[in-house]
Amino acid sequence: MTLEKHPGMWTYDPEAEAAYIYLRGPIAPGGVARTVPVDHAMVNLDLDEDGQVIGIEIVAAWPAKGA
Repeated sequence: MTLEKHPGMWTYDPEAEAAYIYLRGPIAPGGVARTVPVDHAMVNLDLDEDGQVIGIEIVAAWPAKGA
């Protein structure tokens, strides 16, 4: 198995309590063809038109500092 290195990129929205991990860099508007909920809506996978995962949304409160 060969592992590929890609620069990691992620965001966190404290108001929505959601983190988003970009697997292939920024996603253009309209670039998500389908969203697949996983684990009782705590994780969503965004797929491109070819069915490849291009992003992962994790809906959970970020731990407070010092917690």
